[in-house]
Amino acid sequence: MSAPVIPLDAQDRETKPRRRWRSLIFVLLALLATAAIWMVWFSSVFAVRDVRVIGVTGSAAAKVLASAAVPLGVPIAQLDADGATARIMLLPWVGSVEVRRGWPSDVILAVVPRAAIATQFGTGRGVDSSGVVFDAPGPLAENLPAIDADGVGLVAAVTVWQSLPAPLLAKVVGVSASTRDDVELLLKSGAKVRWGSAEQGELKAQVLAGLLQQRAAVYDVSAPEVPTTQQEKAG
Repeated sequence: MSAPVIPLDAQDRETKPRRRWRSLIFVLLALLATAAIWMVWFSSVFAVRDVRVIGVTGSAAAKVLASAAVPLGVPIAQLDADGATARIMLLPWVGSVEVRRGWPSDVILAVVPRAAIATQFGTGRGVDSSGVVFDAPGPLAENLPAIDADGVGLVAAVTVWQSLPAPLLAKVVGVSASTRDDVELLLKSGAKVRWGSAEQGELKAQVLAGLLQQRAAVYDVSAPEVPTTQQEKAG
């Protein structure tokens, strides 16, 4: 037996409704997509209503907010995060910052301030672990060593300071350098240590630990294989 033949007009009647439904669904999806884009990018539904700073507080946070200059009422999707980041990074004491969108309407400015490991002698400004000198937004920690150096000397002094073992670090109150090869340490006792360059730091520390067993005004470990002391004091 042969299969029944469906008249063409019957086939058209079956396919036309399907086409209409597909077209209708496509139009609805397009309208929904357009509405979603408008709502996110152009309406006030997802507008910036609050800008918060984390990582710092008080006057420092106020300075970050002022520098970021994030406008309220602007759709959060249009937030110029790169521009806000660049403006905040102009604050010399800011080490890094991340501008985050806190949907639906918050902006978070996550700031990591520079941490002072020392002060610059004569200015009282902070010096961080990279040798960057900066004006801190508030008081620095007490008992930070003073570094009398700038430029390449400052970088060398910071490198040496960070390489010192804890027992020696506790004895140092100041570091100075005019070049990368003439770093000097000032000890709490008033004695000086001619350290030289930042090279062979571990060996120099070991040699100096032995030299400190005798009292002297100057300890020279710049050439750790042939260390010397000067102006020895009577015991």
